[in-house]
Amino acid sequence: MYICVSFKKLSMRYFRIFCLLSLLFLMPQFYAQKLSNSCPRNFDGKAFLASKKTKKKEIQKTVAFDAEVVTVEKGYNDLPYFKVKLDNGEPLWIRSMMSNVNVNIGHKLRILGYLAKVQPDDEIGMTYNKNGVEVRAFAILDTQTKKLDYADVFEREALLWKSGKIPE
Repeated sequence: MYICVSFKKLSMRYFRIFCLLSLLFLMPQFYAQKLSNSCPRNFDGKAFLASKKTKKKEIQKTVAFDAEVVTVEKGYNDLPYFKVKLDNGEPLWIRSMMSNVNVNIGHKLRILGYLAKVQPDDEIGMTYNKNGVEVRAFAILDTQTKKLDYADVFEREALLWKSGKIPE
């Protein structure tokens, strides 16, 4: 009888350890699946080339895309104004609406913003951006750290994007 009781205690202890280890190994997979659904994309280099041809239709459209930072400059109020390379190598300038975002050359980012024409009276935009179209970014996800930065006034849109929907 003593052997049976100690065996039950021992097997229960192993069962608990097994459950804890299973949770430790399976939880990251659940989080990874959740992250893949959040912050979706609707724009790439091919769509950018098409939007350059039909500028009027695409301007002010909300876009979300992956890009790699190529050049970083300072925009108005010391906000980052940076050039990225899209998936097809096409360059695009980004005007950040956030000062707290960490933008470094070589970083891979997922950007949410809207396409806009560079205005003729925009000195900084006209100095750096020669193609006449930029993205005004209000949310930026660092794809390596999974840190999402967004402008406070666009919190609703950023959280909607994080939940898996691209805001209108």
